[in-house]
This record gives sequence, C-alpha cells and structure tokens, in this order.
Amino acid sequence: MITIEQPAMVLNANATPAIARYQMWNSWDVQGTHSPQHIIEWVASVAANAAGQKLKNLVIQCHGAPGFIGIGQGFSRANVNLFSGLAGKVDKIWIVACQPALISTASCAPSAFCSTDGNLFISEMAKSAQCYVVAPTETQWNLAQTYQFGVIPSYEGLVLCYGPGGNITWQRRYPSDWPSNHE
Repeated sequence: MITIEQPAMVLNANATPAIARYQMWNSWDVQGTHSPQHIIEWVASVAANAAGQKLKNLVIQCHGAPGFIGIGQGFSRANVNLFSGLAGKVDKIWIVACQPALISTASCAPSAFCSTDGNLFISEMAKSAQCYVVAPTETQWNLAQTYQFGVIPSYEGLVLCYGPGGNITWQRRYPSDWPSNHE
C-alpha cells in the first residue's frame, strides 16, 4: 500500500466494469457525463477549501489507455491543457489507471501527432498543472473494492513521475505478477 498525505482528493470513476474505490479527505465519485472542464473546476474549488488552499495530493482512479484517462468524459492530449486550472493548487497527481504513460506507436506514423503517446500526455499534464504527476505504463490489477482511508494499493510494473517541467524525475518498477499470485 502507498500512503497518501492529506489533504488529498480522490476522483473515483463510476465505471463499468467496476473498479477500486479509494477514500481521501475529499472523495468524489465522478459520473461518466461530467466534462473535463467541470472536473478541473471542481478539484480547484475543493483545493481552495483545503488547509493552505492547496491539495497535497490528487488521486485519479479510473480506466485508462496510452495517452488517455477515462475519468468523466475523459482526458487526452486534446484537452490535457485544462489541467492548467490546477496550477498552484495541487502538489502531486497520482493516476491509478491502465497504461496512461505508455508510448503506444500502434496507430502512429513516424512524424505524426500521436494521441496515444502516454509519455507526452503525462508530461503535458505535469507542465499544465505545474506539479508532479505519477503514472503507470502497464496494466493495473486492483481489486474492485473500497480501500481504507488514505491509501492506494501498490502499482503494477513501471511507474514514472514527471516534474512540473514535464521531465521524468524518478521511476520505479513494481512487481507485475498480480494474476499469478491472486487467482
């Protein structure tokens, strides 16, 4: 388990199939109809009411894919600039989703804009939000349950942390053997 320093907010996707649910100082079950703009505005509003008018951490729990997180109507490179609404309001964003930081070249021409480039997506998110962003490159296997207050489970596989300048500041490889140990 990873302990998340408070005050923290979690955005739990109300998704099908069901996924894990985390609990923080402020927990929001986000409906699929919520727009990216509304999500950012609500997080900024919650941050304004936190101690010091800032969140230590924002956890985003949802389905994902390379260069995409499926919270509400979803975020991709086309709208990642909306995270600029959180600049100065969040110290670190933790994304718990499958593969958002993975670079997938399956549908990209060598010199084309690639919406599935997770490295650029998360880098642009960190620069827009002016904070650190932690995101995995591999599939996550969290149990569909409610976890205890203030924690998220350990990640699966390679996890990258991007700094406010968009650069990778650290990386860690967690064990990737969930299916074989939990069947």
